[in-house]
Amino acid sequence: MRPLVEALIRGGHDVLETVVERLQAGVRVASVNPSAGGTGEGEFQTLVAAELERLGCAVESWEPDAAALSERFPAARPYLPSSGFRTRPNVIGWAPTAEPLGGRRAHLILNSHADTVGAGDPSGWRFPPFSGTVADGHLHGLGAVDAKGCMFAFLGAFAVLRAAGVTLRRSVMLQSVVDEEAGGAGVLDCIRRGYTAGAALVGEPTSLRVCPGSRGSMTLVLRVVGRGAHPGEGWRGVNAIHAAWRYVEALERLRDGLDRTRMHPLWAPLPVGHVWNLMAVNSGPAGRSVPDRCEVRYSVGVIGAERLTELQDVVAACVAGVTAADPWLIEHPPTIEWSPPSMEPAVIEPTHPAVAAMVAAGVDLGEDPVGVQAFSAASDGRHLMNSGGIPAINFGPGDLHRCHSPGEELPVAELRRAMTWIALFMARYCGVARGPAER
Repeated sequence: MRPLVEALIRGGHDVLETVVERLQAGVRVASVNPSAGGTGEGEFQTLVAAELERLGCAVESWEPDAAALSERFPAARPYLPSSGFRTRPNVIGWAPTAEPLGGRRAHLILNSHADTVGAGDPSGWRFPPFSGTVADGHLHGLGAVDAKGCMFAFLGAFAVLRAAGVTLRRSVMLQSVVDEEAGGAGVLDCIRRGYTAGAALVGEPTSLRVCPGSRGSMTLVLRVVGRGAHPGEGWRGVNAIHAAWRYVEALERLRDGLDRTRMHPLWAPLPVGHVWNLMAVNSGPAGRSVPDRCEVRYSVGVIGAERLTELQDVVAACVAGVTAADPWLIEHPPTIEWSPPSMEPAVIEPTHPAVAAMVAAGVDLGEDPVGVQAFSAASDGRHLMNSGGIPAINFGPGDLHRCHSPGEELPVAELRRAMTWIALFMARYCGVARGPAER
């Protein structure tokens, strides 16, 4: 194995400059999701397809079918654009391997997404959001981390294998999908069309941690009723904000309790497992001293093998407990609504062969330690796992906290480590037909 490892390390150094240049070109292409006011992924997907062809891959492309997706995956209907996916194609590339291509099944899928969120106010960026500027060892720009850096880590891994003269034994399919930021219709259409594999590596910014689990979430909308009153006679009213805050405090205690009693091992290394975010507290009507209504919005995180419906019942019981302790609320109970988006978590066992191959590849490359934990965000891995039955690992360069912000920047050295690691993982998991290990 050592000759292969050394050849791939050399290959990573040899191709890095070219990969960085091509990633810069990719960041300069605006592929903002239309849900965020952009024009979509078409131009970036053309760039990806050309890069796959340059690397000797067989390429397929098609526009997702919104009507067929609505029929196959009813839960996706709230996220499907009414205008469909015209000029927004998925792109698939089949890596050159010794195994003959046939059908739509691969031994391994590499999956990442082409779309980004919006750039926001450009004045908040150190460099223009679509500049792809390299400065101080970092590549700056919207999508540099989420997730074009991951996409080019995959493409770079193909380039590393090529530079090292390695041909894989079993088949690898790269999926560059659209619409991840708005619900995941792109990967769902891959599943609908029958593209599948024994395992998948999903490109997300994990800071090079191996993440065989991803967070789910749902949005709680709690509406509480009070009684308005004149500013000078506030005692006559029932303050809806005060009443709502009792529910907020109870939900915070519930979240902490779930971490104590229902922590999943893959989430245990994180500071918080059940990440619940208070998103908004809105009251009214304007001009009244004592508000007679209050709406609370919570993003409720779900981990491990938990299901959304299970946590909904737990939250409902918590809300009922607060209501039962207050005479006003007993007579005026709040309403509970679960609002889109809703995303199930996904998790596979750390003993899965693909996880073992990822960890072994990191050890071979001298990564110490190789972190194995959950990814504290949703990803298209949930669709591959829950809808496609494909065990999925999240992995990629870059820090999650840099995403969706003017601070988005990717360490170039981390990109090199990522693409070399992924190349060695593919060699371990898919086998080597020709290369340094065979000489």
